[in-house]
Amino acid sequence: MIVTNITGIGDPQILLHEGVYYCYATSRAKGFNVWTSDDLVHWSEPISCFDTTGHWGDNSFWAPEVVYHGGRFVMHYTARIAAKNNTLYLGVATSDSPTGPFTDVWGKPMFDLGYATIDGSVLITDEGNYFYYSRDCSQNIIDGVKVSQLYCVELDDTLTRAVGEHRLITTPTYDWELKSADSSHLWNEGPNVIHWGGRYIMNYSANHYASNDYAICIAVADSPMGPWIKQPEANPVLTQRDDLFGAGHNAFFTAKDGRLMTALHVQTDPDHPGGNRRVCIGEVHLTERDGVVYEEII
Repeated sequence: MIVTNITGIGDPQILLHEGVYYCYATSRAKGFNVWTSDDLVHWSEPISCFDTTGHWGDNSFWAPEVVYHGGRFVMHYTARIAAKNNTLYLGVATSDSPTGPFTDVWGKPMFDLGYATIDGSVLITDEGNYFYYSRDCSQNIIDGVKVSQLYCVELDDTLTRAVGEHRLITTPTYDWELKSADSSHLWNEGPNVIHWGGRYIMNYSANHYASNDYAICIAVADSPMGPWIKQPEANPVLTQRDDLFGAGHNAFFTAKDGRLMTALHVQTDPDHPGGNRRVCIGEVHLTERDGVVYEEII
């Protein structure tokens, strides 16, 4: 596991483009920074890639993820609008460079479903483009409990517009996802999907982000829309480690040498857990035994 010097962040994602790694993360009150590296160990100082002064969102600029598609860089991210009941929305911005400047596409959220949405992530396939996100617990109360659930919708070829039905794909139900139930909150958030071994593998996070119950989990499907199966034998993937306190919200990427890797965050100061988190990078090993997909992050 690579423990980087990038702190004061959350929700990291790494993009490899033309031999350079770019790390995006929750990092600024108004917008996002990016860090660059040639080797995943030594990282640059933060570079402002998206300045959201005058943006439609007021605050809570969270969880940027960037893909290179159609000759440009597309960033999906979260922002909050104070005047709309402090609702969290998903936005999309583009740039000609991985270091920005990124410019918001619509001047408003990508879509408004009447409830809070966060943590957008793209999967590009030959059959179509898919967008995974979390319906945030702040505006999703089920039987008196605030619950975050995962959804999927298709995107058009620009990756900027949702098309078709928004489909519920997971909700926290298993014991490893219910560790924060005493706080009347449950979470499935931070989805990220890859195609592996003829199947689709999703990592997502469960439980409260500022606790050591925060966990990276795995679900498996035969198609991008599911049904998604959480295999109890394989879960959780990573949780309850003193050296990686509060590990979660990870995103897959491929290293220069072809290894499958993931970026994740851990608490910078476990004695005072909160928004100050650190980027860690691990190698991902996936194996299938008796139909169950197991994941190890090392």
